[in-house]
Amino acid sequence: MRVSNALALAATGVAAFYAARAALRRTRHFDWQGKTALVTGGSRGLGLVLARKLADQGVNVVIVARTQADLDAAEAELRQRGEVMSIVCDVQDPEEVELAVAQAQQRFGSIDLLFNVAGVIHVGPLDAMTLDDFHDAMATNCWGTLHAALAVLPGMRSRGWGRIVNIASVGGLRAVPHMLPYAASKFAQVGLSKGLRAELAADGILVSTVCPSLMRTGSPRNAIFKGQHRKEYAWFSIGDSLPVLSMNAETAADQILAACQGGVGEVVLRENANVGVLLQSLFPTLTQEALSAAARLLPEMGGIGRHSARGYDSQSEWSPSWLTQLNEQAAVRNNQMRQHAIR
Repeated sequence: MRVSNALALAATGVAAFYAARAALRRTRHFDWQGKTALVTGGSRGLGLVLARKLADQGVNVVIVARTQADLDAAEAELRQRGEVMSIVCDVQDPEEVELAVAQAQQRFGSIDLLFNVAGVIHVGPLDAMTLDDFHDAMATNCWGTLHAALAVLPGMRSRGWGRIVNIASVGGLRAVPHMLPYAASKFAQVGLSKGLRAELAADGILVSTVCPSLMRTGSPRNAIFKGQHRKEYAWFSIGDSLPVLSMNAETAADQILAACQGGVGEVVLRENANVGVLLQSLFPTLTQEALSAAARLLPEMGGIGRHSARGYDSQSEWSPSWLTQLNEQAAVRNNQMRQHAIR
């Protein structure tokens, strides 16, 4: 009897918890129509996919990125969907971010939603990485998130309402080999994002930390590769394209917007086929051992060494190929086809 009573009590507690959570999310629900969203890294990839979906919901969209040509192409497309503004801005520079926010507020009056999507990826063995690579990753992936958040905070606080969505990564929960600058910066971004949520909730500002798995956005073309860059690009772009490992960018964007609208604190994105993402959370020690084993199979130091090459300059017989077809199609859809100088 005691066991059955304990089980019944536990079941009641669990049911009450989920009912309370559902009720809380309903109270946090808001209408997209007429809101204004700032999307960093909004000219291509996931940022552009999010900007499309926001515009379709009646949101005024402000996209910022470093490259004018990318912004022009993205803005021309987004104008067919709704109100859009594009601003050249490097999120590494706090003054540029503050100016971009001021320009957006001058046009739309306020920024209600911030999506921090801008990011850089360096791929290669540790010996190929320089301190500048780590600084570059931190400056964009972590500091860029902070710069944008600080710039929109005064307006959000004055209204007592706002949503900030920080696109981190599963790589900020489990470090993937040959991506150490990216992993370190994403771990920092996750900590920053969770800390912001804890401190800003009292001001009516809810911060969501989103950790996607691999997504088919076409981003490998513009990632930075070092060492044996063609081999590095091959494994990265293939993994980023296979359905069992990666997820559709549109599906990811839908989950991100749902997290934003529900005021969810933290969410790990995945599709049903991405079983590995679930296993990582269930078996963290085993996952770390598996990643250590995988590192032994990745390309050794060599090739261009500490020099850098973009993905589109790192192609081989393996990539592009039928194995990367889904990501190549995503690159065309999501404005990833232009070539950019190494910064």
